[in-house]
Amino acid sequence: MSKAKKKKKSSGNSGGVQQFLVWHGEKIVVAVVVVVALYFAWKGLGYPPLTWQPNELETISNDADKAIREGKRTAEDEEIKVFDYATYAEQIKSPISAEPYRTESRWNTEFSTVGRQRTSASSMSSPYEY
Repeated sequence: MSKAKKKKKSSGNSGGVQQFLVWHGEKIVVAVVVVVALYFAWKGLGYPPLTWQPNELETISNDADKAIREGKRTAEDEEIKVFDYATYAEQIKSPISAEPYRTESRWNTEFSTVGRQRTSASSMSSPYEY
């Protein structure tokens, strides 16, 4: 007689890690969020309480707004250097001269002669032409 193969009974735990994450993933996410929230709450308890009152903040804000509207300047403001951006913008629109950046000797430009006929330096009108 042939022996019949016995089927292994499933215990309901098949699927491994993927099945575990499907069943418990949202619980893990909620636990992480709660832990992070508790961490921030705990760190927040260590800060000193605010010493100013809301009306003091409103007074400071109104004073600053009034100073801006009236154009009042303090000694600290006088130290600030104002840059004339309009003039600078006009200057950068004009072409930049290459003359101040020229070097006395010509650079090695063998890599730039690919596909061109090489000329001797004596036949060039300028040492910077290629």
